[in-house]
Amino acid sequence: MRILPFIIALMLSASTVFSQSPHGDELKLDCSYCHEPTSWKVIPEHIKFNHDETSFKLTGQHAEVGCKSCHTSLIFSDAKSNCNSCHRDVHQSTLGPDCSRCHTPTTWLISNANEIHRNTRFPLVGAHQNVDCASCHSGYSELYFPPLNTSCISCHAEQYYAATSPNHVQSGFSIECQDCHGVTGFVWTAANFNHDFFPLVGGHNIQNCFACHTQGSNFNGLSTDCYSCHKTNYEQTISPNHAALGMSTDCKSCHTINAWIPASFNHATTGFALTGSHSTLNCSACHKGTIGVLSPDCISCHRDKYNSAPNHAAQNYPTDCKMCHNTTSWNQSTFDHNTTAFPLTGAHTTVNCSSCHTTGFAGIPTICYSCHQQNYQSTTNPNHPALALPTGCETCHTTNPGWKPATFPIHNNYYQIVGAHASLTCDQCHNGNYNTAPATCYGCHQNDYNSTTNPAHQAAGFPTDCQSCHSQSAWQPSTFNHDGQYFPIYSGTHAGRWTLCSDCHTNSTNFTVFSCINCHEHSQANTDPHHQDVGGYVYSPTSCYSCHPSGTAGD
Repeated sequence: MRILPFIIALMLSASTVFSQSPHGDELKLDCSYCHEPTSWKVIPEHIKFNHDETSFKLTGQHAEVGCKSCHTSLIFSDAKSNCNSCHRDVHQSTLGPDCSRCHTPTTWLISNANEIHRNTRFPLVGAHQNVDCASCHSGYSELYFPPLNTSCISCHAEQYYAATSPNHVQSGFSIECQDCHGVTGFVWTAANFNHDFFPLVGGHNIQNCFACHTQGSNFNGLSTDCYSCHKTNYEQTISPNHAALGMSTDCKSCHTINAWIPASFNHATTGFALTGSHSTLNCSACHKGTIGVLSPDCISCHRDKYNSAPNHAAQNYPTDCKMCHNTTSWNQSTFDHNTTAFPLTGAHTTVNCSSCHTTGFAGIPTICYSCHQQNYQSTTNPNHPALALPTGCETCHTTNPGWKPATFPIHNNYYQIVGAHASLTCDQCHNGNYNTAPATCYGCHQNDYNSTTNPAHQAAGFPTDCQSCHSQSAWQPSTFNHDGQYFPIYSGTHAGRWTLCSDCHTNSTNFTVFSCINCHEHSQANTDPHHQDVGGYVYSPTSCYSCHPSGTAGD
């Protein structure tokens, strides 16, 4: 009896493999995924088949629907996945067969009508977002949505013909509402009428049409000439007095639509362009009550400044002010010193002219030492004369930012700077005193020499000639030639096995004393057999070296 279930299962398996499935050839699943092994019954909670692995996932209300609602025959592949195969088109073919454009498997109700409407010919923006669907869709109650006319006038003809401010019909306004009104707005009054034939920009950016178009006008026939609207402004202006001076009534020759002031009269057309401080002056500052022609020479207006300026008259400076000054400011003088043999750079640009030109403006030498001899002679840190430093100041100094910091590129003439020394600041060696710095390594590194304990240089009496073991690149590793003078520790068997000098040299005051057996595990007991094999062998800390001078076991 125990073998009976096995036989039944085997028969079911064989029938699954060898018999034709009633569900069609496309269903490639073992019968046991849905059917019980002891019968053909299908228990829903025992079904292993996962509908989500098909091309039609069961989500929302589809997950609650019985299989037979969609699969009307045993051949499951006959079921269609398009919505209208199961659901009647209540919209009478006015919105297309794809229900999922608006609906979801969760519910037929639509919560994002505005978002859906954005994919149509008429996106809902502005005030249209708040309009009830039935206001435009007359078949809304029957769920009937045939295409509508998208032109504004199709819905808003009543507003067009009833408008009186201004009267759209009398003024011959376009029936294309969007020409003047924005579809993104929420009120009609937010107009954007294309006034490009007379751009409403700057001061003309007036929101009230009646500021120019008087009440009751038909909005046609206004002159575009400035004077037609601004005659009163012209006649009342007294600074300068336009009418009295007979100035042109072509307002735009001096003014812009941005503002009346400042006037933008192109003074350059007169041969005298207004730049710098001239551009901010009132016309009457130069034109004393008249717009007549004035002399373009600076001295004609600035004679008093020339006479009051130091040395100008006394040294017979030229009266052509623009040679040294510009219209931006009288001070400082803007004479272009770069056109001379001595361009002004760095600190020289802030020096008063008289600091160098003490006897006039000709024959001034251009070498630094001619002006800075006193600086050279009085400098004591370092003492320039005592060290016979060159008098070519530019060798070490620049004009930018000034004398300090000096670059001293000839340091190698006194002490060559290479390696780690090249990255040091001057004060790290000189400590602010550039006359007493020692020229030997030990002079700066005495403390390093005294404090070194591995090995203890001072106790062992090492030479103070640092460069015999060290280089300027770095203190470590030192360049002591242990391999050449004794036996290899940087190569051969010992390479990479030692860490400190004191590992072998146990007496820090005498480096001739060393021990092999500190590292090599040859106790006296272990090395005693050498008495039998090695003639004259005597155990000691340096016994190994006696026979192995190169540090290898085979020598």
